[in-house]
Amino acid sequence: MTNPIRLPILSSQNFKWLILSFLIGTGVFLLWSVSSLQETDILIPVVSAGIPEGLTITGTPLKDIEVSIRGPKSVLKTLPDLKLQYLLDLSGIDIGLESIPIKKERITLPEGISIVRVNPIFLTVRVEKEIKKELPVKIAYSGKPAAGFTVAGALAKPFSMNLRGPENILDSIEEILTKPVDIKGLSASLKKEIALDLPENIEVVAHSGIILAEVVIEEKIVTKNLTGIIVTGKGTTYDYSIKPSVIDIEVKGPENIIEKLVKETGVKVYVDLKDLNPGIYIRRATIPLPVKTTLIRVKPEIFTVKIDAL
Repeated sequence: MTNPIRLPILSSQNFKWLILSFLIGTGVFLLWSVSSLQETDILIPVVSAGIPEGLTITGTPLKDIEVSIRGPKSVLKTLPDLKLQYLLDLSGIDIGLESIPIKKERITLPEGISIVRVNPIFLTVRVEKEIKKELPVKIAYSGKPAAGFTVAGALAKPFSMNLRGPENILDSIEEILTKPVDIKGLSASLKKEIALDLPENIEVVAHSGIILAEVVIEEKIVTKNLTGIIVTGKGTTYDYSIKPSVIDIEVKGPENIIEKLVKETGVKVYVDLKDLNPGIYIRRATIPLPVKTTLIRVKPEIFTVKIDAL
């Protein structure tokens, strides 16, 4: 008959060693687990949603929230590719200043990552009544045209825009400007697409906000008084005298032409004496002027001409 095999009974001393080994192993595992985790800070953009119809948020844009997180390094590396956002629920807000708590459970993170803290813990928003308003568009421009030219007008197409925004801002606006159109050194009209220069929290309704701006550039028209111009005779071989001997005139035309007329050529005023015999005559003076200029006034208008016999 075969004797049964007897297993050795675990002694008290062996049991203690088993427990100690287990505790040491568990401690090593926990230390390894903790040491493999890293803590870092990330910024998560805030996106608002659910704002009631007829209300709008004013003031500075919503800030990002700073979130301190802890997790395995391998998982943390994937966060930049996730494009995280915090959805701020505004469905229960009313007009005025509202402080809305940040809820950690709304921050969706990969498994294995925990949130340590969030800053700030509240987001404050100012809520205003939203209105719509149609406003005329005015073309803004920067710089000056070329010398002798001026802005004769500016036209926007479309000439008005439907806007929406906070009542406390939009209600007091009477017109909306474009971004400045550069007209520096221009001597001809200009057509250009340009964006609107919208105030903060104001937006265009159902339009891109791009305006066709037409700036009309024309020659600057000036009026100039020229005095003491000597009046001469023309077309005779006789001696003659003209009284009065000088004339004052007022001319109007493009600035560049008038300035050139005054500085370079001057105005040649004469009385036509062709085919006149010796005697005394009453005549008007001839005043040749450049193209685009107009004679506004002359003084005197009548001259006495005396032609002497040879």
